[in-house]
Amino acid sequence: MDYAFFSHFLQLSSPQTLIILSVLVGIFFVIKKMYDRQISFSLRMLFALFVGLLFGFILQHLADYPNANAAKEIIWYAEAKHWFAFFSAVFVAFIKMLVIPLIFACIVKVIIEIDKDIKISSLLGVSLFWILFSTALAAIVGLSLAVVFDLGENIALSEGARQIREITTLTSILQNLIPSNIINVMSKENIIAIVIFAFLIGICAKSVSKNAKYEKSFKSFRNLVKTFYAIMMQMTGAVIHFMPYAVVCMMANVLLSNGFEAIKIVGIFIVLTYVAMFVMFGVHFVLLLLQGLNPFIYFKKAFPVLLFAFSSRSSVATLPLSISTLQDRFGVSSAVANFVASIGTTTGLNGCAGYFPAMAAVLVANLLGVQIDFSFALMIVLVAVLGSLGIAGVPGSATMAASIMLAGIGFGENFMLLSLVLAVDPIVDMARTASNVSGAMTSALCTAKNLKALDKTLYNQ
Repeated sequence: MDYAFFSHFLQLSSPQTLIILSVLVGIFFVIKKMYDRQISFSLRMLFALFVGLLFGFILQHLADYPNANAAKEIIWYAEAKHWFAFFSAVFVAFIKMLVIPLIFACIVKVIIEIDKDIKISSLLGVSLFWILFSTALAAIVGLSLAVVFDLGENIALSEGARQIREITTLTSILQNLIPSNIINVMSKENIIAIVIFAFLIGICAKSVSKNAKYEKSFKSFRNLVKTFYAIMMQMTGAVIHFMPYAVVCMMANVLLSNGFEAIKIVGIFIVLTYVAMFVMFGVHFVLLLLQGLNPFIYFKKAFPVLLFAFSSRSSVATLPLSISTLQDRFGVSSAVANFVASIGTTTGLNGCAGYFPAMAAVLVANLLGVQIDFSFALMIVLVAVLGSLGIAGVPGSATMAASIMLAGIGFGENFMLLSLVLAVDPIVDMARTASNVSGAMTSALCTAKNLKALDKTLYNQ
């Protein structure tokens, strides 16, 4: 039989390649058994992270730590890298498949339902301002830290030629935000334009619903949006379920492609993530101080909530504790506490949608050799803020936020460069969740103060 069929088409010309793939299948089987025994997702992710690292290290050792040119001459090494890249690319393709319909469904649903239980329009406006403002500050923090510490600089990659980004004017950036052709902007993954279009759909649908003539039709439209949203949530959950399998391949592939230099990148990223968490705590303190509230009292009373958020890695699981603390210990009115804390678990996430995707954007830009100028930085902040509305209620929200960010700034095809960062997601997720919850509570306190819905006597006790 023609040798080229196995070597060039199947990429299975070496016995070592078959052994490596057999080991990979065995690892997948172990992860499946872990799921069957209801072992938590975070533990499965950590297992995949360390197994993928170990697998990549062993293969590098067996190949005697080759450089990029020598690696191409080792047949089994090149074929193993090909298959790892294939499995990783399949997962990434499914993630990217969800981005556009997910954003559209989330935002339209949020708009048509946002005031279902809210009667005071000022509550909506003020709360969203503080939530999105804090997210913008978080994005600036992440962007600044990544730029100052040259995240991803001076790293030689085998991903291809480095890119040069054309410098655009502010007016061109703003003009491109207008979705002149919605089909075209969807195909180009223009995230901000899609967010604007979805907002307009939601706002106009709500306006139409006030007309008795369309009341019945609007109910059908709302049910359609809710059903589509539920379908997208189901699909997203199904894709995220396979993330541990992809992480094994991502980690092994990154080590085979870039060697141990890649470990340096992820180490710096983890450290900067925790630095960003503490910086955002400082930002929240300043926001409270500007509202005439003692930030040290806030920290003392909020610490149990933040500790639970840090350890549980779930904003939603922390929600009951957040609401009760806001009402009973800070003196926030029931309406403000319930509304702001609730939407703060899914919208304007300071960690997941703020500094994390901003740092990811700078990392990818530096890896590709793209110059980071003011217009590029502005676009990162805009995508972070608007993207935080488009990941509402999404499981694996940080992964989706990173995907939305890269698509929004034109790097959607380079999502694979985040393999290492996504692989250590459980480690950085603790910091992100604590930032998310602190941001939501700070926004609730600022909103309550602005609307005179805060009992300062109870706050200061």
